[in-house]
Amino acid sequence: MGDEKWEMRKVRSIFIVEDDPEMCITLENILSEEGYTVKTACSGGEALRLARKEEYSVCLLDLELPDISGIEVLKHLKAFNPDMCVIVITAYESKEKAIEALEAGAYYYMYMHNEKTVNRAELLVTVKRAYDTYQLLEDKKRVEDELRWSEEKYRSLVQSTGDSVYLVDRNCKYLFMNEQHLSRLGLSKEQYLGRPYQAFHTSKESRWFAEKVKHVFDTGTTIQHEYRDENGRCFLKNMSPVRDPETGMVTAVTVVSKDITDLKSTERELMATRDYLNNIIDSSADTITVVDKEGIVRDWNKGAEGVMGYRAEEVIGKPNKKFFLDPEDAERIMEQVQREGVIRNYRTVVLRKDGKQIHVSMSASLLRDKNGVPIGTVRVSRDITKEVELERRVKEERDNLNLIFESMVDGVYAISRTYEVEFMNKVLRDEFGDCVGDICYRVFHDRDEPCPLCKLQVVMEKGQTVRWEWHSSRMNKIYDLIETPLKNIDGSISKLTIFRDITARKKAEEEIRKLNRELELKVVDLQEATRIKTEFLSITSHELRTPLTPMKAQLQMLREGYKGKLNQRQKESIELILRNLARLDRLINDILDISRIEMGRIKMAFQVMDLNDAVKEAIKMQEPFIRQKGIKLRVQLAELPLIIGDNERLRQVMSNLINNAIKFSPDGSEVIIETSTTLEGENVLFSVTDFGIGISEEGKKKLFQPFSQIDASMSREKGGTGLGLAIAKGIIRAHNGKIWVESAQGKGSSFYFSIPIRQKVREKEVPYICDSN
Repeated sequence: MGDEKWEMRKVRSIFIVEDDPEMCITLENILSEEGYTVKTACSGGEALRLARKEEYSVCLLDLELPDISGIEVLKHLKAFNPDMCVIVITAYESKEKAIEALEAGAYYYMYMHNEKTVNRAELLVTVKRAYDTYQLLEDKKRVEDELRWSEEKYRSLVQSTGDSVYLVDRNCKYLFMNEQHLSRLGLSKEQYLGRPYQAFHTSKESRWFAEKVKHVFDTGTTIQHEYRDENGRCFLKNMSPVRDPETGMVTAVTVVSKDITDLKSTERELMATRDYLNNIIDSSADTITVVDKEGIVRDWNKGAEGVMGYRAEEVIGKPNKKFFLDPEDAERIMEQVQREGVIRNYRTVVLRKDGKQIHVSMSASLLRDKNGVPIGTVRVSRDITKEVELERRVKEERDNLNLIFESMVDGVYAISRTYEVEFMNKVLRDEFGDCVGDICYRVFHDRDEPCPLCKLQVVMEKGQTVRWEWHSSRMNKIYDLIETPLKNIDGSISKLTIFRDITARKKAEEEIRKLNRELELKVVDLQEATRIKTEFLSITSHELRTPLTPMKAQLQMLREGYKGKLNQRQKESIELILRNLARLDRLINDILDISRIEMGRIKMAFQVMDLNDAVKEAIKMQEPFIRQKGIKLRVQLAELPLIIGDNERLRQVMSNLINNAIKFSPDGSEVIIETSTTLEGENVLFSVTDFGIGISEEGKKKLFQPFSQIDASMSREKGGTGLGLAIAKGIIRAHNGKIWVESAQGKGSSFYFSIPIRQKVREKEVPYICDSN
């Protein structure tokens, strides 16, 4: 029940129900003089209407009423308010009436010996006693209501809290548990009543808990303790005594157990954060100071000591204005912070201990106490002396830059964020007039709103430099525009634009485009001629091979004596013809391969293979040639992973490279063959090195080109068509590899090729591959 209701009931209100006007006035006067608030009714009906609306402490009731009997009115009044003390006043002495009135709930039956005279003393004593009785009943009700409300509030609070709450006796037996503790122990209400603490906890926890309970019973004091359970969670236990209201003896202990594991973790994090922030403040190169509302310095970090030259103990407690070149600046800063709550990048000049002036950029904000009341300011200041000096130099350079702009042959102008022209050099002034202060889109485009192609936002907002072309219909010219952000001394940004008249260049570019188109048509014709040449070579090679096969077969039959016995000279002639036929066959094969490569029709059969095995086979193929020239072969084969490749084609490449090395090496010299993996481990590497004549820089440019040899006379002497390296290049490229040479004239040559270990194509025949180069 609210306090307002009880305060209303404390009003000394008396209700008089009397049909005799004189008697009613007499009673009202006596009671009003004693400070009672009096309300009157002259009939039973009126009395009941008033009693329904308002409660009264005491009622003086006449039994003889004109409309309803006093006894009936009494019963109704007690029904409305059972605690009302009704004093029956009557001039008619009747024992039966008195008994009936008292049985109906009357507090007192007061008989007047004279119906016109009231015994004042008896009346006042009776009314006070009745009022006191009513007040005692109301106080009892209030206490009961408050106790009931407190119990309900306590129970609701206990049940709704997230903490465990329980009650134990001296023997640590549970008397009560809230739902949170039941849930924590996994119990129902029936399972815990009367059971001891040790039934649900370890022996170590139980001994600790029993000691704490005994301490509370013995001392009657509340204790608080932190502990960790067997799962490592941290709890804060408040153990408070519950006393008997009459004896004051401790009868139980209330335990509130709060899980503070997360709180402890947060506390550790906050402490770490605090230490971290303190370290930042102490290690900051900027000055960080605290100044109270009176302008007195209250804190001074290490950075401030370094910048200002004062130690903290020399400054704290001193007015901060003594450190400003202009002391009034200190007051302006404090006023602005108090008015706006914060200032940023406020520039001022302060004085070091040695008297040197320092330019600083200061940011400050209000410092408030825990109640949000401003108590001072926190200020962070950065030494910008060098920046100020730099800005001065920049201004000088900008003035010089303006002189340069004035002498440029290109047009130059600058505009602000609001499209206002801030600068125009002489070239633009001569062409468009002096329009400084005007709006740029009116000057250049004769528009009332910004041009849709305008790059102002891109340059200003994104800080990008933009280059684009603008066709001025007004001037009938094409301009190359370079637009870039320009930072001003005050920190604002302008857009700087450089105009270059490229009308003549554009006409020249158009002429070049026409010539390029004509050249492209000629290139197409050249490509068609190359294609016809390649097809011709392919057809011719096939046609040449057709008669060679039967010729070779017939000569082999003659050599073996199927057509009759041959003498020695005839055999030597046939061997000579067969060797030249073999050479012609190789030439035809080379021509077929190079034509397939150029037409994109060389076919590769990829499979898992060992490159070292292919190297050995290629060497075996060249053994007769090696013996013929007495070459000393040094082979160094590293352990290689298996790769994906065309075994036959790679053997063809290596055989060609080895043959060339032998061919161009002096008799009896050394040739080195090596395999390895590249440093990154993604490719296998093959190399063959000779110590022959070497290749000049000019000669290297001709290598790997079809029908190209370094020296035609050498070709005739050594043999060959100039197709071998071109074919090798096509095959290696079909393997996604690279082939190259390292050589110096007179010092020999090293030919290399590398192939990826992991190919995109895996153990299957691939489509025709064209060397686009």
